[in-house]
Amino acid sequence: MEVENFSEAMKFYAPLFAAAGFGKGWGDGKSYAGHTNGGYTLFIGESKPRRVTRRMPTGEEFVVTDHVGFSVGRREDVDAIDAAMRKAGFKPLFPAAELPEFGPGFYAVTYCDADNNVIEFGHRSVAAPAAPN
Repeated sequence: MEVENFSEAMKFYAPLFAAAGFGKGWGDGKSYAGHTNGGYTLFIGESKPRRVTRRMPTGEEFVVTDHVGFSVGRREDVDAIDAAMRKAGFKPLFPAAELPEFGPGFYAVTYCDADNNVIEFGHRSVAAPAAPN
């Protein structure tokens, strides 16, 4: 994910990654870094000059660009990530809630960083229906 200021962005991502079980994997830690939980890796990097300027989502969109969603093992994991982010002073774009419009048993929380990248952590307690052929 492209960010304008890496050190400022990490104030947002550090508590998020810690609560979600991500550790630093690669990078110089000053302008870019890759964070992984063993199954997923997300790279955060400072780009000067900015290549893209994103507008803040309004919350009315069904789909936004630069939206990364991670699946977690339990609903409690979603709540733990939400609690860690709120404790760090960040307000969710979409609070932790059941979101049946995205399928049965889907529960998620969504945050937006200072560069308007959208990060979602969700859990599905009911198997998603099979995609049509």
